[in-house]
Amino acid sequence: MTRAQKRLPFASPQQLKHLQLPLPNRTHTPKSLPPLDIFHSTQSTNSAPPAKQHQPLSPDPALQGYRALYGLTELPGTHTQGVLSLAGFKIHVQLFEPDTVSQGTVWLLHGYLEHSALYQPIILEILQQGFSVIAYDLPGHGLSDGKIASIQEFADYQRVLDGVREWAVAQPAGHLPLPWLGIGQSTGGAIWMDHCLRRAARHQSAMVSRLLLLSPLVRPAKSAWWHNALGLALVKQVKRDVPRLFRRNNHNPEFLRFVRLSDPLQPRVMGTDWIVALTRWIPLMEMQPPCRMPVWLAQGARDQTVDWRYNHEFIRRKFRLQTTLILEEGSHQLINERADIRHALTALIPAFLHADGST
Repeated sequence: MTRAQKRLPFASPQQLKHLQLPLPNRTHTPKSLPPLDIFHSTQSTNSAPPAKQHQPLSPDPALQGYRALYGLTELPGTHTQGVLSLAGFKIHVQLFEPDTVSQGTVWLLHGYLEHSALYQPIILEILQQGFSVIAYDLPGHGLSDGKIASIQEFADYQRVLDGVREWAVAQPAGHLPLPWLGIGQSTGGAIWMDHCLRRAARHQSAMVSRLLLLSPLVRPAKSAWWHNALGLALVKQVKRDVPRLFRRNNHNPEFLRFVRLSDPLQPRVMGTDWIVALTRWIPLMEMQPPCRMPVWLAQGARDQTVDWRYNHEFIRRKFRLQTTLILEEGSHQLINERADIRHALTALIPAFLHADGST
């Protein structure tokens, strides 16, 4: 293993081959996922506390390969993964529980063209703070089914979130404890903002107590080729998915290399349906009245994926903005950003998790 590889939690396809484990893929790996069940789908990486004792099962080799490739075997505590049928999709859901009695649950939502396993670094940080993590792959991403990197309408994201929440509420005491906190990167942040604003407009409480938004999406960057009227008209006329360009969305060359060359779950196209759905969703968000949800915001000043200055102002108008962290050298994908750039975010995460709930 090279020095560069050691800076990543992820393995390489060559390492999986040496371990005689299959490389994950969207066709075969999901077939190994059981229905999500805390008591029968759990892999223990360390001894579980007495309240969580259950017989761990040896996962299917396909799931062993998945966990090894993304460094999930290096996480402390217990790891549960399975599938839920929600809103017309089969959604891959993962639950990570710490070795100690959990102090709460973080709902972690990933960004567009990503998947939940790439968030291993922040999952580790949350577990080390004594919190559980629930994360799932968005439709068309990771091991969830659906047209690749696409969605018909952003309301589908809300239907999936509501379905996972209903499953979580039904789980036994001791799992997924309160408080529930939300963290979202980019599109994951958009989903959280949509959830909170819609619930507030109906005079209903949000499912989380506070949010940490990382490079959240409202408007895309003005440099996006489809951000103008001509580009959008072309998308609507062609109605075909477009080849994805792997842009430098952070300053970590090892991560960028892994995503481009070694991650078998990376979409190779952008869904035109997703682009059109986003353009319909933005004005709906603008129409929503503000809410009282406390928001912590972390944003890279060199982000060329979202129009972050506009989005920052949108959040300031619509939410109770508690803390803003601008990473002057940071780009868009902050979770796997280079360590020296990410240092301030690393310090922000425990402050967010342990914040006074009255803020």
